[in-house]
Parts: sequence; structure tokens; C-alpha cells
Amino acid sequence: MSWHRITLSRQEYESGEVYVLLGAFRAAYVARNGPVGMAMFGGWSDDGTVFLVYTTPGSVRHITPILDAYSAKQITIPDPSGLSLIYGDESGFSSFEIGFEA
Repeated sequence: MSWHRITLSRQEYESGEVYVLLGAFRAAYVARNGPVGMAMFGGWSDDGTVFLVYTTPGSVRHITPILDAYSAKQITIPDPSGLSLIYGDESGFSSFEIGFEA
């Protein structure tokens, strides 16, 4: 399994689409009794034009319809800098540790 990225335009973000996405994610999370590692993170792109939402690999099997609805892109591990937990199991941050060593 891998990470997925959903891209919301500034207009979509400002009109509240991120809350629609959050509601759908939260419903799936609660319905499945809060699976370990299921989390959603987000942050603005470097140029500030889009809001990027990332879902952990542990989320995929629980939110496939959401990923499809938002045309999510399958990606490698995102850069954790500038990202904040939107919702879910905080241990999802451990997914960032894979491949990152000092």
C-alpha cells in the first residue's frame, strides 16, 4: 500500500471542501473503530495555490471510494515538513519514518 494525495484548489479549500473531505474520512474512521495508522494530513503547496491532503497507507482500504471521488494520486512518502495532522491515528506519523534516517 502507498500514500495518496488529494489536491484542492484554493477556491475549493475556501469554500469548505476540506470539511466535506474531513467528514467523509472521519465517518470511515469511526465506522471502522479507528484503525491503527489511519490518518489524514494536510498542508499548502510551496507556492500556496493548492491545499494538499495526504492519506496514510493504512487508510487506503477504508476510504477507497473517497480516494476515487477526489481523483487521488498514488504517491511515494510525502515530505512531512509543513504538514499537519487533520484527523486520525497520530501514529500515522510513523509512516513518515520509513526511508528517513539522519
